Amino acid sequence: MINERIDDLMRDGLKLIQNTDIFCFGMDAVLLSTYARAGKKDRVLDMGTGNGIIPVLMQSKNPGSTYSALEIQEGSAQLARRNVELNHLEDRISVVKGDIKEASTIFGEASFNVVTSNPPYMNENHGIVNPDSAKAIARHELLCILMML
Repeated sequence: MINERIDDLMRDGLKLIQNTDIFCFGMDAVLLSTYARAGKKDRVLDMGTGNGIIPVLMQSKNPGSTYSALEIQEGSAQLARRNVELNHLEDRISVVKGDIKEASTIFGEASFNVVTSNPPYMNENHGIVNPDSAKAIARHELLCILMML
């Protein structure tokens, strides 16, 4: 594909296809995957998974846990599926295209022991919104608003 590259994740032989036209992961996703913990039988949901970096990295340090990766953008969901296949993780990670606002409907209420997310850091009125919609959605709260309670 155009503007794709395969990056070595430097962990357990894992690799990740990245597409610069969509969005490339940053150090924050790597740190989140390092600090998030899951038990051997835990079910983990990564909301807004993008290219799947967080569940791909997390599964290598949390053996026995299973992952669902939820992504609203079709192109990113397809890329996440390709990354799962590239690393032969189909038995550990499933990618679902859907809206995080509908997560309880898609998966059922209280279906997960651990939930991760590397959300957009800016609201729609902060910073310059990228004219490319895939990057804008990844960086700005355009499709939902996340609030800390």
